Amino acid sequence: MEVLEFLAAFEPRSALAVILAAAIVLYAVSANLAWLSHTPRGGRLGRLLGWGQHSRVASFAGELARWLYYLGVPWGTLMLGYNTMRALGVWGMDWFAPAPVFLALTLGAAAAIFWVWRPYVQVEHPHAIDESGWNWARHMVEIVYQEAHWAFYRSGPILWLGDNAYWGSLFGLMLVLLEGVSNPQVRAHWREVSRADAPLWSGSLAIISTLIFIYTQNAWYCLLVHLVLDQGLRGLIGFPRAHAGHLLRD
Repeated sequence: MEVLEFLAAFEPRSALAVILAAAIVLYAVSANLAWLSHTPRGGRLGRLLGWGQHSRVASFAGELARWLYYLGVPWGTLMLGYNTMRALGVWGMDWFAPAPVFLALTLGAAAAIFWVWRPYVQVEHPHAIDESGWNWARHMVEIVYQEAHWAFYRSGPILWLGDNAYWGSLFGLMLVLLEGVSNPQVRAHWREVSRADAPLWSGSLAIISTLIFIYTQNAWYCLLVHLVLDQGLRGLIGFPRAHAGHLLRD
């Protein structure tokens, strides 16, 4: 209740800005703690990080926290009146008029992705792999999380700029990239060409999602093209998936 009372002191758009800023800070703190947990440490912090890595309770709490972060927070801003379904691109869209543009952009994005990534995979194979260890169902859930997160980060700037989908979407993309840079694992992978595929792939899809939204203002179209490129095109490009045994060896 104290949080809601604090937010009530702001105008709706200002409250949305506070929530967006808090989301970026929360992501940065969580990402840095996760990075620290990979290095053995002593003391209370080391024990806490170790418990977070191996405890089932911590794992469940972490999954719940991620669900709340990626889906609960945008839904909460809607319920509180700080956001709109139109700015998020989830309701009140014209599905038919932008469909030809969507199809053209999807084909163009697929061709560009294949042209750029195919040579990379051929050079870096087999290092450029998906090391998440997720099955296809979990991978699709993560795609939904990602698109919901990007839609949320677009919605704030769109509203602040007077429902300007073009500049608002670009501003939202900058917020997404800023958040990514705050993750030490992303920065580490950038410096290693054989593992740079993960952040670069996500960055490529974020740019494509932004372009799709600018021309369609439909987050469901963004999700659809994301699923097509990630679930359909990755295999054609040649990205192998890591097996459990491979992950254990690494």
